[in-house]
Amino acid sequence: MKKNRVIYIAAFGLAIVGIGALVADRLSAAPADSAATQQPVSAQVATQAVEQRSMANSITAFGDIVPLRILGVSSAYPAQVASLMVVQGQKVAKGAPLAMLAADPAAQLAYRQAVSAARLSAAELARTKELLGLGLATQSQLDAAQKASDDAQAAEATQKNLGGAAIAALNAPEDSVVMALTAAQGDRVAAGAPIMQLGVVGGIKILLGIDPSDRRRIAKDAAVKISPLDDADSIAQGKIADIQDAIDPKTQLSNVVVKVDAAGRNFIPGMRVRAEIAAERRTAFIVPRQAVLDDERGAYLFQVADAKARRVNVQVAVDNRELLGVTGAIDARLPVVVQGNYELSDGMQVHGGAK
Repeated sequence: MKKNRVIYIAAFGLAIVGIGALVADRLSAAPADSAATQQPVSAQVATQAVEQRSMANSITAFGDIVPLRILGVSSAYPAQVASLMVVQGQKVAKGAPLAMLAADPAAQLAYRQAVSAARLSAAELARTKELLGLGLATQSQLDAAQKASDDAQAAEATQKNLGGAAIAALNAPEDSVVMALTAAQGDRVAAGAPIMQLGVVGGIKILLGIDPSDRRRIAKDAAVKISPLDDADSIAQGKIADIQDAIDPKTQLSNVVVKVDAAGRNFIPGMRVRAEIAAERRTAFIVPRQAVLDDERGAYLFQVADAKARRVNVQVAVDNRELLGVTGAIDARLPVVVQGNYELSDGMQVHGGAK
């Protein structure tokens, strides 16, 4: 019994010694683990030198390609559209028939009466000349007959232009493109009522709609970049030719007229385009768009000093859709982080070089 008690005490002592050794081993390893976990984290970034210069803001606008000149085509007299010989978008040469018009019956009657009156006055003039040769008429009578004949012939020519022919062709006044048809075959149209619109070939312009509040930010001859909505790679350069002083009642926008360079020859009337208008200029630090981040404190970027990221709060002063111009406590001697900035925090160690 006494012998068993001695064994138990010895076993208990060995257990305590083992536990103590284990604890001592863990305590000796803890500082090494802590040192490993406290190694500073370094983020890989790409940087770019910062530059301060003047840059123009950009205003985005949308609009349409239109011909430089648009002609309205109408009938000089009341008529019926007997046939239309063109369709919208068709290119026509000068003198080509656009439509056939059937004159109003009243106009045809007036023309026939004018023809009859002209024949009668011509015959009366011939008789007066014979009588003058026989001494049976005076010179004043001949002059009156001459005037009556001239007036009758002028009336005949006028009535012919006002619908004397039963069917008359309406021809294109210039090389042009049919922009719109405002009358259909069989329609009766009044004198001067538009039948179609033609865009004269040989030049285009662009009508852009901008917010009325942006009018004061742009000026005549300001540079404009234009591209079709379905082809952003086809870019033409242009300049503002006119800033209109009226609001379009349909769009509630102010219209700006732009003339384009030779690259704009590929544009066709009716095409929808997007434009970037150079607006007012400001001096700022120029950085790529991706360099500027935003959080609840506002816009900011990171600069690198002594291999550490330094947060700099900024204000965006210029935006031309490609680059940003910012102001703030920026050190022009330090590079700006342009890649890898999303994972940075102020004071974080970084490594990497110029992009």
